[in-house]
Amino acid sequence: MDVDQATGIRFKVDIMMEILSRLPVRSLFRFKCVSKFWEALIADPYFKMKHHLHAKNDQNSQKILICQLWSVKDRGLGFRSSSLSPVQMVEDEQKVDCPSNCIPMKCKPYCGYDGLVLLVYLSDRPNLPLLLWNPSTRESIELPHPESPLTDCVWGLGYDSTSGDYKILAVNLNGSGRRVEILSLKSGSWRRIGNYPTGVHCYPGFKDCGMDYLPFVHGAFHWSGMSPYYTIVSFNISNEVYGEIPLLEGMCNRSEKRITDHGVSVLGGMLCLYSTYVHHHKRTFELWVMKDYGVKESWTKLIAIPNPNLFNSARPKHLFADGEVLLRCQHTGSGGTVFRTTFRGPFGLWPHCDIVKFAIVYTESLISPKLLT
Repeated sequence: MDVDQATGIRFKVDIMMEILSRLPVRSLFRFKCVSKFWEALIADPYFKMKHHLHAKNDQNSQKILICQLWSVKDRGLGFRSSSLSPVQMVEDEQKVDCPSNCIPMKCKPYCGYDGLVLLVYLSDRPNLPLLLWNPSTRESIELPHPESPLTDCVWGLGYDSTSGDYKILAVNLNGSGRRVEILSLKSGSWRRIGNYPTGVHCYPGFKDCGMDYLPFVHGAFHWSGMSPYYTIVSFNISNEVYGEIPLLEGMCNRSEKRITDHGVSVLGGMLCLYSTYVHHHKRTFELWVMKDYGVKESWTKLIAIPNPNLFNSARPKHLFADGEVLLRCQHTGSGGTVFRTTFRGPFGLWPHCDIVKFAIVYTESLISPKLLT
C-alpha cells in the first residue's frame, strides 16, 4: 500500500469517526452489527472519549432518568428515560432495563456523572448491592459498602482529573459524627476522611440536609450546613481539603422566614442554592446561582416563584437553554411528586405520581463501569 492510499484510508476513517461520534448510543449499538470494523471502531477508547466530548456539549444527549416506585395507573415499577430536548422529548421516552441484581422498587438513582449512575438501595441489609451503572449501555458493577449505613448517607460521584480516577463520596450528615468516606474506583476500597470543619453542623429537622445528592463542580463536592448561619461546605477530591462557599447576606435569613426545604445543586455547570420558605403565610421557592465559582458577589437570584399552596418543596433538576428550570416538586399534604418548569408550569411528560418519583439528569456515554476498576 503506497503512502497516498494509506492517507486516503485514514482520511475516510477520520470522517467516519467524526460522524459516528455525534450519534446517540442507541444508534451506535445498532451500527456495531454493520461490520467487525465498525464494531472495533465504536469500541475504541479514543472513539469513546470523542463521543463523550460531543455528548457533553450536545443538548440532545442530555437525558433524564425517572425511577417510579408506585403508580395506580402503571404498576410496572422501574426506570424510564427520555431526552431533555423539547423536540425529541415525547417520542424518546423509553423503558430502561435495570441491572439484573437491582430491584427498582427498593433502589434509588442517587447521582450521576459522565453517563454513570450510582444506584443505592433504600435499605441497610448487607446483602443488597451498591451499583455503578451506565443506563445507556446497561453495564453495571457492584461496589463495596462504606461503614456508614446506606440510608444515612448523601452520595456524590465525580471525576478526579489529577489522578484520572472516578471517585464516590458518602457523607453521613444524619448522625452526630459527620462521617465522610471516599471510594476511589481504582483502589476499590473506602477511606474515612477526617478533619471535618469545626463548628459546621447540619440543619435541625432536615434529613440529608435537604439534598438529593452531593453536587460536583470545579473538582469538589458540596453540601449545605450551618456555622451558625447557613453555609455551603466543599470538599476537593484531588487534595482532599474542605472549604466553605460564602453566601450573600439575606440569602437564608431564618429570623424572617420559616424554611421548609433547603439545599444545593448544580445547574448548567454552576453551583446553585435553592430553598422553599414561608413568609407572612405565603410560600415561595427561590433559586440562586453562583456565576463565578467561589466569588461571593457573583451569587444571582435566578428564580423566585410565589406559590402558596401548590407544593411543599421543589428541587431543581435541569437548566434548559432558554433559562427554564425543570423542578421536581413535592405536593403539600400528599406523598406524590410532580415535574414542572418554572415558567411554563406542569410538565406533561410524567404526570402526577401516587407516591414517589426520583429523577436524575445524565449525559449519554459509552463509558464502561467495568473498565474503571
